[in-house]
Amino acid sequence: QISFQTKSTVMSIHMLSKKMNGKSCRKSPITIPCWLFLMIFIDMPNLTDGEIELYYIAKEPAIPEKKWVPVYEFEIRCNSSRVGEINLRIGYTDGLYYGGQIGYGVDEQHRGHGYAEKACRLITPVIRAYGMKKVLITNNHTNIASMRTCEKLGAKFIRTAHLPEWHDLYKDGQRFVNIFEWSVD
Repeated sequence: QISFQTKSTVMSIHMLSKKMNGKSCRKSPITIPCWLFLMIFIDMPNLTDGEIELYYIAKEPAIPEKKWVPVYEFEIRCNSSRVGEINLRIGYTDGLYYGGQIGYGVDEQHRGHGYAEKACRLITPVIRAYGMKKVLITNNHTNIASMRTCEKLGAKFIRTAHLPEWHDLYKDGQRFVNIFEWSVD
């Protein structure tokens, strides 16, 4: 069992949302207003399942002019040593349809132990605290290991998409991504 968030904190976020009378980000499972994403970060303890630990390293605020949402960044650690990283992007945007809300990478010498899947499961309380019921995970269409991680999570394969030219991943040379939807409720 993984827990870090009290119901009162989650309720206060939802209460603020109700006070805004419908000024939410878009018609989606999320109820928190867009302006609130720019201002609220939940205090983040380290999350663990007994085998790995997500060590909180940074909170990056939204950059509205770039259409970037707030991000939590964690190191994935095993026996107090770094084995990779995972980040969680809060919210729903057109750019995140192609880039996903969850990004992860496992250092080459530590691959093959299921650390990415375990790390995704460890951040579910954070996802839920923001009222997000589904998140997108995308990966390069040739990245078999990341596709397997999505399958182990039970994420639904949506499609392989051609990246639009305006997207940062396209500008970095990538042309196609697999899009998975993971239900965390």
